[in-house]
Amino acid sequence: MKIAPVAAVLAAGVVTLSACTNDPQINAATGGLAGAAVGTQIGQGRGNTAAILGGAAVGTAIGGSTQAPPR
Repeated sequence: MKIAPVAAVLAAGVVTLSACTNDPQINAATGGLAGAAVGTQIGQGRGNTAAILGGAAVGTAIGGSTQAPPR
């Protein structure tokens, strides 16, 4: 599986899901969960745990830095 398309889907999903609130803690948690879910699809065998943790870390970083647009 190619990582670039999965990373693009992860980034789009995290920004979409976490941009519903201005609370950075909720955004980070949502991003972490989405990243872990994508990480389960990337990793295989012994690398599965690393992919899950890496996806959660990236998702948390992206989600924690996004905010909902002003209305």
